Amino acid sequence: MPNDGEPRRGDAALQEELRRLAVTRDPVPASVLDAARAAYAWRDIDAKLAALTHDSNLDEPNLVGVRSGAAPRLLTFEGEEAIVELEVHPMRDRRRLMGQLVPPGAAVVEVCHAEWRLRLETDGLGRFEVADVPPGPVSLRCQLRDATQEVHTEWVNL
Repeated sequence: MPNDGEPRRGDAALQEELRRLAVTRDPVPASVLDAARAAYAWRDIDAKLAALTHDSNLDEPNLVGVRSGAAPRLLTFEGEEAIVELEVHPMRDRRRLMGQLVPPGAAVVEVCHAEWRLRLETDGLGRFEVADVPPGPVSLRCQLRDATQEVHTEWVNL
């Protein structure tokens, strides 16, 4: 008998069973979920993107292996409105972030991690610090000066 577009009685149960099997037998990889979260977080098209222009782990690859475990990773993100300088200090299974905005000034910074978000205010020189950051992808959203200018950094894996 041809289907006239109406679902049959067993269709809903079959669809639910297929959903359950897909979730349990073939779950979405964590990297795909992380990418989806990052794409969703980038929904404010008016914000300016600050591109990663320096990563001490990439720009100085010969030094990465000889550094002590306590050496910070240095990242620079450059945008039209501001530069975000970030030091990533490794700790056992966490990171401590120390950053500064250039030009210096008070701002609100939101640290976006795959698992959480934290909003904080910089001091008058544009400095901020976040302790106890787990490894994983991180991006910063900075509301500058009068809160009409916003800068987002690229996502970077810490």
